[in-house]
This record gives sequence, structure tokens and C-alpha cells, in this order.
Amino acid sequence: MILKPLVNKGISLTSVMFTLTVFSTLFLVFNRWTASQRQSAVKIYHDFQALQIAENQAQRQFLGLSCEQQAKQNGIAFQIQCQGNRVVIRSPQGEFP
Repeated sequence: MILKPLVNKGISLTSVMFTLTVFSTLFLVFNRWTASQRQSAVKIYHDFQALQIAENQAQRQFLGLSCEQQAKQNGIAFQIQCQGNRVVIRSPQGEFP
């Protein structure tokens, strides 16, 4: 019995390109997902800041103190408007009633 030596050709160019395409697609999808998660987290944090400012102004009104006109937190300027028991917070990202 005569054995033939196996010729190992390695991976074809098509296989390499397909693998790179799959991993590139996965990377791009993951990158977009993390960017949207980061954007969502920033919006939630901004809304939480506005809520804290509104609660602070409500407490000031309860204590008989005047309503502040503006507040600045983390480089974001918040405009405050008090109307009776209602406090409206405005910022570059929007309005928080």
C-alpha cells in the first residue's frame, strides 16, 4: 500500500474574506448598540437631573423660599420657571414639566 502525502493548501481567500465580513458586521452592530445605550443613559441622567432640580424648587417653595431662575449642573444650564405649585425645567435637551 502506497500512501500519498496530503497537500495542505490552507484557508482560501474566499473563506478569509467571508470571516472578515462576518466579524466586521458583528463589530459594527455591537458598536451601534453601545452608542445607542450610551445615548439612552445620557438622556436618563439628564432627566434625573431635571427631576432633582424640580424637587429642590418644590421644597424651596414649601419652606417659603423664592424659586431660583436658573441652575447649572455638569456644564448644563437649566432654566427654572415656577407657577404656583408647578415647576417647569428647561434645558438645551428639552423641557421637563
